[in-house]
Amino acid sequence: MPIQLTGLSGGFDSSGIITQLVALAKAPLNALAAKKSQVDSAVSTMNTYTSRLTTLRANAVSMSDAAGYASYATTSSDTSVVASATGTAQPGSYDVTVTQLASIQKLRGTTQTSSSTALGVSGTLSIKVGTGDPIAIAVSATDTLGDIAASFAKSGARVAASVLYDGTNYRLSVQGLDTGAANAFTVAQTGLDLGLADPASVYQAAGDAKLTVDGLTITRPTNQIAGVLPGLTLALTKPGVSSTIRVSSDTTALKTKLNGFIASYNDIVNATHTATGYSTVKATNSVLAGDSSMRRALDGFARMVGSAVPGASGSFATLGSVGVKLAADGTLSFDATKFDEAVVKDPDSVRRLFITDTTSGATGIMKTMSSAVDSLIAGTKSPIKARIAALQATSTRLDTSAADKQKRVDDYEQQLRKQYAALDAAQSKYSAMSAAISGITNNR
Repeated sequence: MPIQLTGLSGGFDSSGIITQLVALAKAPLNALAAKKSQVDSAVSTMNTYTSRLTTLRANAVSMSDAAGYASYATTSSDTSVVASATGTAQPGSYDVTVTQLASIQKLRGTTQTSSSTALGVSGTLSIKVGTGDPIAIAVSATDTLGDIAASFAKSGARVAASVLYDGTNYRLSVQGLDTGAANAFTVAQTGLDLGLADPASVYQAAGDAKLTVDGLTITRPTNQIAGVLPGLTLALTKPGVSSTIRVSSDTTALKTKLNGFIASYNDIVNATHTATGYSTVKATNSVLAGDSSMRRALDGFARMVGSAVPGASGSFATLGSVGVKLAADGTLSFDATKFDEAVVKDPDSVRRLFITDTTSGATGIMKTMSSAVDSLIAGTKSPIKARIAALQATSTRLDTSAADKQKRVDDYEQQLRKQYAALDAAQSKYSAMSAAISGITNNR
C-alpha cells in the first residue's frame, strides 16, 4: 500500500515537498518523451517519403519503354468499327470492310405447356462444345422445364439455358457462351426428347467474324480483332460496313504522363525541403534536419534530370532542351509548347530521352530514375529503409530508457514517502512530548 502522509505536521508541508522533488526527478523522463515523439514523427515522415518515391517510380516506369511512352489517337469513319491503339501501334490509315460478325450458337426445344410442372420424363442430356469432352446432365421425372434450365448452369459447360414463353407455350432455349465456329455445340438426348438434338432447332449458328483489312481477308472467332496490325484492336458491332481507320500520334496523352512524372518529382523535392530544411526555412523536425539519406537522394535525382541523358542522340540530349527544366530550388517545370516543337522536329530524338531502347543504345531517363528509386527503397540495406530502421531502433531504445527512468522515479518517490512518514511520526511524537511538558509546567 502507498504510504499516506498527513501532509502537514507542525506547519511542515511534506506532501508538497515530495511532489516538487518527484517533479524535478521526472524532468529527464519528460525530455525522453519529447525526444521519442520527435523520432516517431521522423519515422512517419520517412514512411510517407517512401510512398512518394514509390509514386515517382511508378510514373517513371509508365514512360520507360516504347509501349508506355507512345500514345496514339484513333478515328473511324464508321462508328460500327471502333479502333483502339496501344504504344506499339504505328501511325497510318487502314481500310476495313466487315462481312460477318462472330456469333454464338442458339437453339430452341419443342413446346411445353408449363415451365413449373414436372415433365414426367427422365434420361440424360449430353452437351459437347467444340472438340471438348461431353458433359452429362441427368433429368428425372420430377424435373420441370425450369429445373432443367437451371441444371445447364450447374453443369459447368460453356452454355446457358433459359425458358422462353411465347404467350401460349414454353420452350427451353440453349445458347453458347463463346462466339466462333469452333465453339458450336451439340446436345445428345438419351431416354427423353426435348427437341434439342434436332438440327432444325438451331436458329443461330456459331460463326467467326470475317473482314478485310487493306484487302487482306481476316477470320477471327471474336468481334475483338487484335494482332492484325501491331498495337491496334478493332471492335466490330455491325456487318456489311466499311470504315477507314486512322492512327496518329497523340501528344496530349504523352504530356499528361509527363506532367504526372513532374508532379511526383516536385512532390519529392518539396517534401525533402520541408523535412530537412532548405535555405532559410528550418526543418519541421530537428531529427531530420539536414538528413543525409534524403539530401543525397535529391542530389542524385537533380544530377539525372539536369545532365545529358546517356545514349541520347539527334537534336536533343537533355530534358531541358525539350521543355523539362530544372529550377534553382530543384523543382521541374514543363514548357508544353517547347515539347510539342521538339516532337515535331525530331520525334525519335525526344523518344530516346525517355525510353530504354537496346537497338539504338538509349538508356532513357525514366529507366534510370526508376532504378535509382529502387536502390533507395528496395531492400533492408537501402539508404531510406536503413534510415527508417535506425530511427525505429532509436525509438525502441528511448522506450527502454524511459521505462528504466520511470522505475527509478517511482522508487525515489516511495523512498521519500517513507522518509517523510518517519519524520511526520517523529514530529508528532515530539509535539506530544512538548505538550505534556508544557502541561506539567503550567500546573506548578
